Amino acid sequence: MASRLRTIPAVIALSASVLLLSACVPTESVPSASPTSTVPSSAATPTATSTSGSDSTSAPTNPAEPTSAPAPEATPVDIACSALITPQEMYDFNPNYVLLNNFTPAAGSTAAAAVDLQGTACRWENGTSGTTIDVSVAQPAPSAISTLKANAGASTDSYAGYFSSQGGTGTAQVFTGPYWVTISSPLFSRASNATALVADVTAALK
Repeated sequence: MASRLRTIPAVIALSASVLLLSACVPTESVPSASPTSTVPSSAATPTATSTSGSDSTSAPTNPAEPTSAPAPEATPVDIACSALITPQEMYDFNPNYVLLNNFTPAAGSTAAAAVDLQGTACRWENGTSGTTIDVSVAQPAPSAISTLKANAGASTDSYAGYFSSQGGTGTAQVFTGPYWVTISSPLFSRASNATALVADVTAALK
């Protein structure tokens, strides 16, 4: 009986030791699920389009179409208005006319056409009535002479040239050497009215 009583405390002590040892043994922890991380998607890489001048093939250029030769240009005429008709000659024709310093011919007139051909255009004006006399000289290309003659009006015996009348203005046209001469005025109701001035201008061009 006494030995049994001694055995019980020993068993209790052994059990306590086992419990103490088991408490010291670390328990293996179950790894918790790792948090889900969101991996950012990579940005789309733009596709670079490269052009290489050396690698590109250019389309062949078509040769220029042949063009006709340009028409011959007019020859500039640089002559003073006071030389075409001198102040004395105009005085003899009519003493009331004076030469204007500045003159721009009306569009569509023969004087404007002469200026387009790099010619000379002049205007004399009657100081009393305001009536004008327009004088022009140009040297067109020889190929243009026939066309100008065809549009110059009717030929006349008053001088070696042509005469026409439109809108109350008579125009004398003469072709002397390479020159095209026009004289226009409301004074010219017929070709003979321009005879004296035509003679003055043609004499100045010889």
